Amino acid sequence: MSLGLTIADLSNLNRIDAAMQRNDPRGQFARLGMKEVIVADNVLELLPEALARQLVAAGKPASGAVVCVVVDPVRILRAGRDLKADVIAALERTHRVRLVELDDGQDVLHADEPILQAAAKGVLGADAIVSVGGGTITDVAKVASVRSGVPVHVVIQTAASVDGFTDNFSVVLQNGVKKTSLSRWPDAVLADVRTIAEAPPRMTAAGMGEMMSMFCAPGDWYLAAQLGVDTSFTPVLLELLAICGHGIEDWSRGLANGDLGDSEKLTRALAFRGIVTGTGGTTATLSGMEHLFSHMLDMVASQTHTPMSQHGAQVGVGSVIAAAAWDVFCARMQETPVTAQDIAFDLDAQARAARDAFEALDPSGAIGAECEARYRAKLTTLQANWPAVEAFFPNWPQHRQAHDALVFDTAKIVEYLSRAGSAMRFDALVPAPSEDLTRWVIGNCQFMRERFTIADLLYLAGWLDAEGVARIMARVDQVLAAATGVDRAA
Repeated sequence: MSLGLTIADLSNLNRIDAAMQRNDPRGQFARLGMKEVIVADNVLELLPEALARQLVAAGKPASGAVVCVVVDPVRILRAGRDLKADVIAALERTHRVRLVELDDGQDVLHADEPILQAAAKGVLGADAIVSVGGGTITDVAKVASVRSGVPVHVVIQTAASVDGFTDNFSVVLQNGVKKTSLSRWPDAVLADVRTIAEAPPRMTAAGMGEMMSMFCAPGDWYLAAQLGVDTSFTPVLLELLAICGHGIEDWSRGLANGDLGDSEKLTRALAFRGIVTGTGGTTATLSGMEHLFSHMLDMVASQTHTPMSQHGAQVGVGSVIAAAAWDVFCARMQETPVTAQDIAFDLDAQARAARDAFEALDPSGAIGAECEARYRAKLTTLQANWPAVEAFFPNWPQHRQAHDALVFDTAKIVEYLSRAGSAMRFDALVPAPSEDLTRWVIGNCQFMRERFTIADLLYLAGWLDAEGVARIMARVDQVLAAATGVDRAA
């Protein structure tokens, strides 16, 4: 199957939407509700007309509208100037502008319920929202737009650190646990390449970390489909991912140096990834064990009121860990193969284990209860499809081959992260989690989410105990030690 699309089709979203509708035999894809993506050197010059187009399309006046500029307290510079101030100045020429600054007193804004409520209250009565910043402020603005009925949302993207700018999901905290939920498509995304290239290098490095999930998560998605837990698996979305990664062999090399052209290519790739997620109707395409690793670290930081690292950087490290986890599972299957009978489980006992895993982190029990419910739902689906589980293990060699055709191996992921100066090991994250916390996260990440990953297979096989986690970490270090030309401090 050929979609006939290229990365250049970001400038023609109708073409992408039409291609998806033509290649959707099961009717599972969402319509692409975003109207335009602009990746340019100076989007401030293009903002007034882009906003006017969206206002008119929504039946609002092209000038004189009430526009809420939604931001967090982080100062963003472009060519030495305050970008947020310049955005406000550009909008004030033709609109009535209100600034909605959201601050929860932490180093990184958390998309929890108090912030979501404050955002929704702040934008009440507006004709449009213009959000300026990174992924979290974008997600918060999406939710605020839905809750308060603001018809237009234009995103000013200032970093190529995540892919959530161009999808219809928002990642929020629910009972202390991160959850990805449908919100809305932004009407337009304007990515300012100059600001992105001048952003702190850790932001672009995080974007490369985020990119690695597309070479890792499809393997988990395949496993979930073969074991009957996820029915959304479809090859056409993997073809879209191939478009996102086109040319990465070349453009990844200049990211560490802030190369403007390579930063633009990363920005376009991440934008296309967001569309894959949104039109596919699932984040499973790009979110497996590597994202669980990141979400678990964020959950701990939120609960303990400690600083968070960059999400994309954590995803990059998590991609190395997830790939290593697969290596370990394959090795264990050669040593002592398991069958469906070996991974059979008592549902109630496993649900209690999920709840108990978070008792020390949250003595109130709220996080444990949330994760127990999610884990129980996953295992209930697995049990309901047990014939698929029984059929899986006799065909293990074929499944291993099919999985490996969808992903990079551990060494390849390390190679690409190294090129961009991205973190490859837990202690290269800023701030870095302790080794004990890292081991705990790896050993318990399967409890956090309904999504089935290699961590679930390892756990149900009895291979994600302390010895199993140590083996995964040793595999990470083995690959790093063997890599040539890799900065081991990264």
